[in-house]
Amino acid sequence: MSTPAELARAAEALGATVPPPFEHPFAGAVEVRWIAPGRLADACRLVRDAGYFFESLTCVDRLDPHGVFELIYTFNTFGSASSRLVWRVWAPRDRPVPTVSGIFGAAAWNEREAWELYGVAFAGHPELTWLLLPEGTPWHPLLKSFTAPPASEYDDSLRAPPAAIDEQPAQH
Repeated sequence: MSTPAELARAAEALGATVPPPFEHPFAGAVEVRWIAPGRLADACRLVRDAGYFFESLTCVDRLDPHGVFELIYTFNTFGSASSRLVWRVWAPRDRPVPTVSGIFGAAAWNEREAWELYGVAFAGHPELTWLLLPEGTPWHPLLKSFTAPPASEYDDSLRAPPAAIDEQPAQH
């Protein structure tokens, strides 16, 4: 089984890594590399073929001021206590990122969440459909620029239940 350092070097040799767009330490991983969006699938195949599993995908809204999303893919293995590997991807808002759901099936759900809640597009994803929001929702609630959703048929928080309107306060 390959170590995280060996996989990081393999991704570099593959030409999948890019210089960090900024210096920001990442805790909780043995190796962290920035991956070019177009080489993400290749870098993920290296990890899968080494026996690692997909742990999670996290999206960070860096639209203001950078105009991008930061996607953080974490991988792990049951082989040792210090084996977490992280691929970070700087994804421009206007360009889809290749899906890795064909490499790691569990990634499909995380990609759907990032699409729905942030608006990240994943090229080649087999089923980008709503998970949590009503189908056709035109806004993305986890964007930093998001303030409040428009009123909708699904929002009853602004309407008092009829019983509460009819009840009078208790007299003391």
